Amino acid sequence: MSDVDKWPYLVVLETQKVKSYLFASPFLRETRGASLLLDLCNRKKIEEKVLSKINRSSWEIIYLGGGSGRVLFKDDNDAQSFRKAVLALYRRETATGRVAVEIVDRGKEMKGKSLPNAVEWGVNRCKKSKLGRTEGVPMLAGRWLRPCTSCGQEPAEVRHEEFGSHFLCQGCRLKRASVNKLYVEVEVKPGEKRDRVLKTESELKEVNGPDFIPDFIYTTLSRYLEGKNRRLQLPQDFNEIGAASNPANYLGFIYADGNRMGEVLRELGQLLQGADDDTAIKALRAFSQLVDQTTREAAVEAVLTVVGTDREMVVSEEVAKKTRASELHSLKAEFLMAGGDDLILAVPAHCALDVAVCFIERYQAKTNKLIEECKNKGELPTDFAPQGLTTSAGVVIAHAHFPASDLASLAGDLMKIAKKKAAEEFGSGVEIGTLDFLVVSEAVSEPVRERRRREYVQTMANLSGSGLREVKLTERPYTAAAAVELIEFIRALKQTKVPRNKLKALYPVLFHHPLQAQFDALRIKERLRNTGNQEIDKLLSDFFKNLDRFPFRINPDNSWSTHLTEILELYDFIHKSSDGEASSAITPILPEVADAEV
Repeated sequence: MSDVDKWPYLVVLETQKVKSYLFASPFLRETRGASLLLDLCNRKKIEEKVLSKINRSSWEIIYLGGGSGRVLFKDDNDAQSFRKAVLALYRRETATGRVAVEIVDRGKEMKGKSLPNAVEWGVNRCKKSKLGRTEGVPMLAGRWLRPCTSCGQEPAEVRHEEFGSHFLCQGCRLKRASVNKLYVEVEVKPGEKRDRVLKTESELKEVNGPDFIPDFIYTTLSRYLEGKNRRLQLPQDFNEIGAASNPANYLGFIYADGNRMGEVLRELGQLLQGADDDTAIKALRAFSQLVDQTTREAAVEAVLTVVGTDREMVVSEEVAKKTRASELHSLKAEFLMAGGDDLILAVPAHCALDVAVCFIERYQAKTNKLIEECKNKGELPTDFAPQGLTTSAGVVIAHAHFPASDLASLAGDLMKIAKKKAAEEFGSGVEIGTLDFLVVSEAVSEPVRERRRREYVQTMANLSGSGLREVKLTERPYTAAAAVELIEFIRALKQTKVPRNKLKALYPVLFHHPLQAQFDALRIKERLRNTGNQEIDKLLSDFFKNLDRFPFRINPDNSWSTHLTEILELYDFIHKSSDGEASSAITPILPEVADAEV
């Protein structure tokens, strides 16, 4: 019997409209609950409540987790039953969550193709599928309807007494009920509950029982706290994260996604061409698990290292007894989504660039290490991904009152631009992570690319009189290494106390006609260099020498560009650090993580 005859049907599932589900409500606790529900369905309940009802010899799991799944079946009827049951599970457990489920007939549709090729084909069909776009059915009950006070999209079905009186729809009720399982309930004052204290991994397993998810982002976070005699409070809303920012009330929103995942899967399929299904299943499972593990661990390490924690209060005897901890710390950051190769984070604005760079660097280092381990175990081909895997990130810095759904869309657009930069670098033979960023001071209604073309790209006649020259007022996106250089230069500017007002005066002149910008910028440059401070003069001289048409540089394609806009836009959100400490000036909860070899 051939491998295709043994497992003729492959079912591929992909969670759809994730951002719409996560940010249906503007409240952070509902977003956190939505993330938990999606992971619970994908990582746990599909196997326990759906596959467990099908004969065990009839199916084989390749991977379930991180918003996706791949399961092999022997019988078409079992595959069809599984598909229907998964759709019903998502409707029942999430109310408004959406998932696309596609069945690939390997004998007819993928004849002669390897299992990784079939997976790739199924994923592409999921992207085109309209199954995940079905509208939620409103829960109507009676003539008089009251909208949900959380999402405002569905009719309320229950009154909920927590942080005031709320009328919640079924979807928001399920989200809030699920997220409450993460916390230890602690009374710190009569009548006031502080139920945001995160349980340890062992407590999560004990309390949640069959609903415990060992590979969820919060269990990963709890794992780092085990045995440290500390408890961690999670933020109650986005304003709490913004209040910890410097300047205050700003938020850093990070959206990261793995680079070239479709191509990597295709390359893996080519390396496994001719291999049997057992070898292919082993490789696909190892690949999916290492990507998911890396995303969660790199995210937790980046946040705990850069953002750190703040000691919230001295724990009373009663609290210490309930939480089994002597110290209570607060984390001013939120893991909105972390699974597969996707990551969405909310952090204080002044930590955003550092967190993004730290995540990108750790992601590649960790995947490189785990891939080598899998190769040594014989789970992956020896010539697979020799430079490891990389990720790209979009970072938006905006006021904390901006809707999270809008920030997610902006960060997603920036991430796509950064991924294009990563593809160009890979074409040059370098596998490297990239990022793009945007500082938002007003409502943004147009796509990032259009805004960049309108505000940051000019044209001028060549001095020779032939043709037009393009002048770009930005050099974004950046590689991770270039972003580090940019951040460190801003820190050096602050360390040498370059006059902020004179430096900021450069920004508006950059948007003048390029010739006028040169004239005005040179005047400001001379004022900066005549401060009498030799340290400042040397720093600026070293920096300005690369701008041979100050404030522009001439690129190989004969265009002009400048990175002064990046420096001036980020200037207030990057702070000097000393002795390698976190830029947030808050002691990291895991100082050893920053120095550990990844």
